[in-house]
Amino acid sequence: MLSIPEHLAAGVQHHQAGRLDEAEALYRCILHEAPQHAQALHLLGVRMHQAGRFHEAIDLIQCALAARGPDAIFHSNLAAAYLGMGLFAEAESHCRTALNLRPGFADALSNMGLALRGQGHLDQAGAAYREALRLDPQHVDARRHLDALDAGRHQQVGFVLLADGQVEQAVRHFEEAMRLQPGFAEAHRNLGLARQRLNQLDDALHCFREALRLDHANSKARINLASTLEAQGKIAEAVAAFREALRLEPDNSQALLSLSELAAAGYDRFADEEIRRIEALAARSDLPIDDQCRLGYALGRIFDQAGSCAQAFAHIHRANELRREIDRRCGVVFDPAAQRALIDRMITTFTPGYFERVRSFGVDSELPVFVVGMPRSGTSLAEQILASHPQVHGAGELRELDTLIMMLPGRVGTDEGYPECLASMDAATTRSVALRHVQRLRHLGGAAGRVADKNPLNFLHLGLIATLFPRARIIHCRRHPADTCLSCYFQNFAGPYAFVRDLRDLGEYYREYERLMEHWTRVLPLPVFDLSYEELAANQESLSKGLTAFCGLEWDERCLRFHETQRVVWTASTLQVRRPLYRSSVGRWKRYEAYLQPLLVALRAPSTCSEKVLKETARSSR
Repeated sequence: MLSIPEHLAAGVQHHQAGRLDEAEALYRCILHEAPQHAQALHLLGVRMHQAGRFHEAIDLIQCALAARGPDAIFHSNLAAAYLGMGLFAEAESHCRTALNLRPGFADALSNMGLALRGQGHLDQAGAAYREALRLDPQHVDARRHLDALDAGRHQQVGFVLLADGQVEQAVRHFEEAMRLQPGFAEAHRNLGLARQRLNQLDDALHCFREALRLDHANSKARINLASTLEAQGKIAEAVAAFREALRLEPDNSQALLSLSELAAAGYDRFADEEIRRIEALAARSDLPIDDQCRLGYALGRIFDQAGSCAQAFAHIHRANELRREIDRRCGVVFDPAAQRALIDRMITTFTPGYFERVRSFGVDSELPVFVVGMPRSGTSLAEQILASHPQVHGAGELRELDTLIMMLPGRVGTDEGYPECLASMDAATTRSVALRHVQRLRHLGGAAGRVADKNPLNFLHLGLIATLFPRARIIHCRRHPADTCLSCYFQNFAGPYAFVRDLRDLGEYYREYERLMEHWTRVLPLPVFDLSYEELAANQESLSKGLTAFCGLEWDERCLRFHETQRVVWTASTLQVRRPLYRSSVGRWKRYEAYLQPLLVALRAPSTCSEKVLKETARSSR
């Protein structure tokens, strides 16, 4: 029969060889004979730690310390067990005890780094890892933890840069995070988001797939993958990816919302039992508000598609209330009085006298085409028709003008904001700003003769556009006011669209939009092509030919087959532009008229409202 020292030696041999069950059996055999054997208690505690049984590990190693007395290795391994439980302060305490007993103990320093990192002390954690590596350059855990720490920092910096629009710089940080920690799934995912912003969608797909290879349960990466496939027009693949996301995470509200949009466009369908499950899920008050909101929009779309208007509107109304609360928490609130004041300032600034002063300031380029109007008025459709022409690049909703406007006061050297700062703008500054924008469009459009920016809210900035680009084309998309506003109300918009959450706000915003457009009609020194959604649906070929001719282009039959054009579309209308023109959404508001009274009253209100809107909404309501 083996002695206790022989049992211990054999146990350690099994342990080092990875035969953990055999080692455990021998340690337990020793403890059966000698319950206070410190080394057996300690080594069995290490084995329990390796098995994820942290409570048992802590109890065993504490018993070992009671039997042996202070021991640096015991304290370091006890710290590791506390780390496994997320008890970082306790782990730090035992690491410090270990280091007091044995200064320069690399294992304890490595564990100390983890304990400090867990408490958010990242600089101190990095210092602990580096000290461990100084003492033992081959310390694998310290090297791995330091790389992970530095990778996490690069990941965080990249995320901030990406949110700030500094995409190229963000890419460099994500790539460095991946170099330091090749298995860092979230860095791969965020690199994919950056590649999206750079319109490198095949590269973005590769990043999302790599993130999923590293972390199959990464639902955000799966949603990103599906959304990118949808934007590319790979609808069947997108549906499959969203469905896989739901299989892995049945309550994923983003997947449910996206699938509801695909179902509304005829690319998928929900079974009755699925709809009942979504309703039950949406009724849960314990869900995060973002999830409740998305589920409300999803159910609104599902019941709208089924023709159940009362149920659809109830869910959409609730979703918009939740979205208003989300906006409020983020400090985003629509102020109708502030919007009226802004339109007043635009009208006061952009007078015939202003345009006479600046008429020679801009850049003589026909490259820019601006597609403007209310959201959901047909701007994506107009852009898709134009982008089907070989001489047009559809750039989507660019934000460059917004950035330019933020910088203008500094560029012209005044404390006044926009648009008042334009009074100080001279010809040289105007030309410099305009040339930079044209260069950006040229970079986006390559050899194309026209680049279309379809940011609808650029209707606010037509005065500035005329100043910078006196030969630009302006396409103003119009749609029935109530249809436009209803479509906005059903849409889970992100970005500067707080006005769509409330029907009265929507009506007031629409009135101010019409007031400004009527002003532009009177004073703008460049032509505007008014494109009616209803007329386009009724007479597609004639209106499409007029649109291309307005842009100075020869007619091309591909503009009639716009739904066949393979290009990336990120807007809310990405599915609509993949289908031939249809008329089913014309007059849709009438199905919801009973629920739209706050909107219709606001549209008919006399203050600042144009006669056109008054007559149209009054006639349509009869």
